[in-house]
Amino acid sequence: MRTFLYWVVRLTLKPFLSPRVPVSVQRFWSGVAALTAKAAPGCSNEPFALGVVPGRKLVPTTARAGRALLYLHGGAYVIGGPASHAKLAGRLAHAARATAYFVDYRLAPEHPFPAALDDALAAYRWLLQTHAPGAVTVAGDSAGAGLALALAMTLRDRNLPAPARLVLLSPFTDLTLGGASHRDKASADPMLTHAWLAACSAMYAGSRPLTDPLLSPLLGDLSRLPAMLVQVGSEEILLSDSEDLARRAQAAGTTVTLQRYDGLWHEFQVHAGSLADADHALACIGEFADAAHG
Repeated sequence: MRTFLYWVVRLTLKPFLSPRVPVSVQRFWSGVAALTAKAAPGCSNEPFALGVVPGRKLVPTTARAGRALLYLHGGAYVIGGPASHAKLAGRLAHAARATAYFVDYRLAPEHPFPAALDDALAAYRWLLQTHAPGAVTVAGDSAGAGLALALAMTLRDRNLPAPARLVLLSPFTDLTLGGASHRDKASADPMLTHAWLAACSAMYAGSRPLTDPLLSPLLGDLSRLPAMLVQVGSEEILLSDSEDLARRAQAAGTTVTLQRYDGLWHEFQVHAGSLADADHALACIGEFADAAHG
């Protein structure tokens, strides 16, 4: 099954995630590709406004009263949304035994930085009207995980209440693309390319330098952040983004659990229900979220 899924990803996604393909086509195709993912059993999914920010509310059968998961989707800040990522959000909510609030933040190039961060911050502050910060986990995948880090840094710097934990799947933390894995894993990665990430980074950054810590959290102050769980596949060009994040955050005194899954690729958790390693990763997320609630 692992080999089959690897080739499904490589043949259906990699050709479309290219700067040569119009963004509109990339957005459409990411939603089509997500049709192969399995939804969490019995998880409701309905449109929901997080204050002024549009989104979705996903309630799994495992949800416990008071628990919330604020979810920030991936897509290099240019593609992605409920059509492509709601099933993954539901899976994470099911594992964390929480109600998920999916933030459908504005995308570049129409809305460059700081639009996505502004939306994430507004959604989080809205959520705090009904939930204690200690009951909130912020989760994200890829660019959404980088956005979750930028959100946590913003909350710290503004002296706002922090969420209990961060769950980061294959986080995109360095828009300068300086990690060694961009070279070492270029041929192995079945989904991402350096050229596509570079093009998306430029669209999102706009006039801001890519070294800005709110664009590239890896390059910022990683102290006094919530405990984080980082999961990454060994065969992705963003491997260094995770490994360097764990090393630097731990050196800054932040608690980090890094889980590297050998032989797997970017956002392999979308294959939960079909891939044993994805099911294991989600179980670990559930244990991590439970630990925040005693």
